[in-house]
Amino acid sequence: MQTIVSRCSPQRSSGGVRLRHVLLCALALVWVTLTGCSTLTSTSVVTADASESWALLPVINLSENPQADRQARNLLETRLRTRGVREIAAYAPLQAVSLRTLLDPDSQQQDALQWARQSGYRYALSGTINEWNYRAGADKEPVVGINLKLMDVPTGDVLWQASAARTGWGFSNLPALADAVIAQLLESVEFDNASR
Repeated sequence: MQTIVSRCSPQRSSGGVRLRHVLLCALALVWVTLTGCSTLTSTSVVTADASESWALLPVINLSENPQADRQARNLLETRLRTRGVREIAAYAPLQAVSLRTLLDPDSQQQDALQWARQSGYRYALSGTINEWNYRAGADKEPVVGINLKLMDVPTGDVLWQASAARTGWGFSNLPALADAVIAQLLESVEFDNASR
């Protein structure tokens, strides 16, 4: 009788292990299906004061979508406000686009940082968009790739920097995917004095 029990016992435990394995695989498949493919790279978590003044510097658009920078800046501003930041201004000089700014976007970033210093802002958020479109093909999946950088304006120090890329599925849309990527990136920034 003991021999039969010892033979049955391993089969029960391996069946339980198999069931757990199947459940874990199913959960992983559901998670991948809902989130799409994504990558995220970030420096350490940083704490910023939400009660201070913030400047949105230009978001350099390297994608094929001509309005991606404006869309990203609007999403960034909304996300900052929902996290408790009240004083936000965007650098938007009234000047025609020049060949210099097209060929050397870093010069525009330097001009914007100088504006933020002269205006007395504490934090500046800038970024670069690498992808912001729908892929060609039958499903037309949205794809977003963006880098963000948080700077201490008075010192010019980079406090935090992160990049993320995500692909959605055919049923998802580009604005929702972009908002999710920006929200994911900003999770690495903790906000002090945020009014909830």
